Amino acid sequence: MGKSIVKIRQFEVDDAELSSQTKGEHTLSIPCKSDPDLCMQLDGWDENTSIPAILDGKDTLLYKQHYDQHQDAWVMKVT
Repeated sequence: MGKSIVKIRQFEVDDAELSSQTKGEHTLSIPCKSDPDLCMQLDGWDENTSIPAILDGKDTLLYKQHYDQHQDAWVMKVT
């Protein structure tokens, strides 16, 4: 879908990538090069922890899905 701005706590990333999957669920890819400190925070959370975020100006909850080693990015489920 394209580039998005996501804010999680004090962290803000302006080159996250929002995409949709075949089941209608959206995922958000957060590149670690954008904010290494945020990536370390995400690494410490589990898949069941909801993460309040602002995605393109809208309140949303994110859930950690997996780390993409090839892209060096965290992939999050958007709810």
